[in-house]
Amino acid sequence: MTTIWALLQQRRRAAAGAPVVTFVDADGARVELSATSLENAAAKTANALADEFDLEAGARVALLLPVHWQRAAWLAGCWTAGCEVRLPSGPDDADDADLLVTTADALPADRSRPPVAAVSLHPLGLTVPGSVPAGVLDATVVVRSAPDAFLGVPPAGTSAAIEVGGTVIDQADVVDLAQTKAAAWGLAPGGRLLVGPGTDPLDAWLAALAVPLAATASVVLVDGEHDLDRLAAQERVTATLAR
Repeated sequence: MTTIWALLQQRRRAAAGAPVVTFVDADGARVELSATSLENAAAKTANALADEFDLEAGARVALLLPVHWQRAAWLAGCWTAGCEVRLPSGPDDADDADLLVTTADALPADRSRPPVAAVSLHPLGLTVPGSVPAGVLDATVVVRSAPDAFLGVPPAGTSAAIEVGGTVIDQADVVDLAQTKAAAWGLAPGGRLLVGPGTDPLDAWLAALAVPLAATASVVLVDGEHDLDRLAAQERVTATLAR
């Protein structure tokens, strides 16, 4: 059975430098993540989850992140580590998780449960501006210091991947779901999907990593107000997912 980690490795071997994820922020700044970049992010993040946060396969990681390339990086790391991703509705909706990963402006009132890591939204992945509050770790610092090669046991297709509506879907099913979504959205192999504001939240999360990998395609994640038709032409997209 196929896993996200296996798809990342296949993609890197086939087209190491080609973009898998492109992020366009509200100011029009672009960040591209190639298969090589994503594989490295997956390895470093997965190692950090094990070594710095003491999480094992099956641990629950709550990701509370806006539309951003960090979504792709953290999904890759969590799924490479065999962790189950939770998508909380807010910072105080993650008590059943083993780790909450969020931004510095969305920290929970109670930082004792679960442990919290703050993610910087800087285009180049710099550390969180200023100092993080007591009891919060700067995710950039933790991940940056982790080994570049994945040192854990590769996940299986049956490894828990994401909770959807109270049901936990494993990695093989996430890949199947991503392929189904890609077909429904008209995203063919080699195509390029634009994910605009207003996209269904779950669809936006799947499109951040699983869909482009499963469909052998790429994705453009868009935040803020843009002329989507113009942006689609500039980015040479072949399918658009936006309201």
